Amino acid sequence: MPSTINKQEILRQIRDAGVTGAGGAGFPTYKKLETRVPFVIANGAECEPLLQKDRESMLQDQQAMFRGLEIMQQLTDAHTVTLAVKRKNADVLDQFQQHLARHDFQTLIYPDVYPAGDEYLLVYEITGRLIPPGGIPLQVGAVVDNVETIINIAHALEGRPVTDKYLTICGAVNHPVTTIVPIGTSIADCLELAGGCQVDDPVILTGGLMMGGVTTDASVPVTKNTGGIIPLPADHHLAMRKSQSQATYTRIGHGQCDQCSLCTELCPRYIMGYPIEPHKVMRTLLMTGEAKQRGSLWAQYCCECNVCSYIACPESLDPKNICVDAKQILRENGLGRSEAELEVLFRDPHPARKGREIPIPTLITRLGLRPYDRKAEFRRFDDWQPRRVSIPLDSHIGSPAQPIVGRGDRVRRGDPIARVDDRQLGCPVHASIDGRVTAIGSRTIEITA
Repeated sequence: MPSTINKQEILRQIRDAGVTGAGGAGFPTYKKLETRVPFVIANGAECEPLLQKDRESMLQDQQAMFRGLEIMQQLTDAHTVTLAVKRKNADVLDQFQQHLARHDFQTLIYPDVYPAGDEYLLVYEITGRLIPPGGIPLQVGAVVDNVETIINIAHALEGRPVTDKYLTICGAVNHPVTTIVPIGTSIADCLELAGGCQVDDPVILTGGLMMGGVTTDASVPVTKNTGGIIPLPADHHLAMRKSQSQATYTRIGHGQCDQCSLCTELCPRYIMGYPIEPHKVMRTLLMTGEAKQRGSLWAQYCCECNVCSYIACPESLDPKNICVDAKQILRENGLGRSEAELEVLFRDPHPARKGREIPIPTLITRLGLRPYDRKAEFRRFDDWQPRRVSIPLDSHIGSPAQPIVGRGDRVRRGDPIARVDDRQLGCPVHASIDGRVTAIGSRTIEITA
């Protein structure tokens, strides 16, 4: 890439195409690439169990993925580019040998454990560097992007904005499937693509089993960072845990925690050396005032992976949500660890770290998910589109996009319908189907075909 001007033009194309993180929080991708780093990492580890959308996006769009990686390398001047997958998807790499050799890209095959897709873990395994507590990969010279995001980078330079989403639809459905749907498609429409639900009134997990959200509203739309839709029976153990109210998990934790510390011993961030100790946060349920605030500091670097709540705790308590609540206390009071404290508390990774990672088969069994551990074959529904989409304006980190269309306007797939000011962090939003704008809300724009 010959000049800085060209790099800026490419970054502008990536922004204008609405490319944001497709596998996590939805960070605007152009902002990640405004840097020079030695390492670029393509995250194809598929952290969440049952989901297969990263595998399928790599297989279905392999040419675009490698074009996207090449663009990322040129933008960042990285000397090392690594594609990371779990062992269960090592066979995918067999199809990539020609691409890998041509570009001199490396690979990392990580065991089938949870949470193998955590960027803190991948950065350490590939670079040998630990991201500072609460930091980002950029601080240790790395840029990490989900493989679907990288595909969207390539599409952006072809003039194709982000209008579609890879996702896996599994769980209590008749025909699990991995597919591509227009952004804004309702959960209800997605479930129909999987042959419908096997149960009435399911609890629907969105994004993933461990770190995803939960809803009973099937009108909720697919966003740019939705990775999966997983309905479960309302009386399933995991559905009930996910649906538990703050008052309930707090009351139970207050009376039942015996400070066994297993939540801490199995915490993926703790065993990486970070100052996070959930069992100490559980103590704060018995505290008030300054003591509670001080104890809450042990929650500051919780990554909310749910290992403590769903796997470690022998009494099925909820340390993760207690940590989330504690982090809210810290934010409200402007509290946090000082650099001097972090220097003392931040350690080297635990020598038993590898032995404490959670095998995916163990996780699936412990969560009662064996009946749903089925292949979700990829299928394109080229002759189908939803009658209506409700496109989110705020599914990325930064400023929500502001509508630039009015009710009644006709739009075509790919047309920009909302923008973010150039001075603000964020990305524009595009129509995902041809149709007419039928509603504009504070957080969504509805288009009817």
